[in-house]
Amino acid sequence: MSVFMKRLTQAASLTAILLLIGLTGCSSEPETEAEREARWQQGKFTSWELEHGIGPITEAIELASVSQERVAKGENIYIAKCATCHYLDDRKTGPPLRDITKRRSPEYVLNQILNAEQMGKLHPDGRKLVAQYAQYMTIQGVTREDAMALLDFLRAEADKPPVPIDQQPGAAVPPPSN
Repeated sequence: MSVFMKRLTQAASLTAILLLIGLTGCSSEPETEAEREARWQQGKFTSWELEHGIGPITEAIELASVSQERVAKGENIYIAKCATCHYLDDRKTGPPLRDITKRRSPEYVLNQILNAEQMGKLHPDGRKLVAQYAQYMTIQGVTREDAMALLDFLRAEADKPPVPIDQQPGAAVPPPSN
């Protein structure tokens, strides 16, 4: 191969690389929320989003030790807002939650609580749950602080042994009527 042809091939390769960088967005501008949601609508998720869900939690959180005060608050929120559809150890109209913090990252759990609609409609795992349980998770309107308390409650319950339904928090709360 002549020197001219080698340089032409190198120039074409460099041009292709630069074009690819330009098309994939090597911009220093952060993605806007609208751009992120449009990407989700197209079914395009980062590996982080696939593992940790989509919503307001966009980076790893640092968990403090479980606080008994937050656990008590989380249990009250669970009984008021979650027990309608969830038992800890058995299927209700939604999946059991005792081991959710062992199966999912804290960020995923928080995104599911705080962004239930988009998780169910757009996230691949959320869509599987909707198909399995034939319904979307109800939007409960909890704050981030409430979601953190719920997370602490679920973290505290994770290693406890299963108990009969009538002994679970919120067992008396009836399932939603359809």
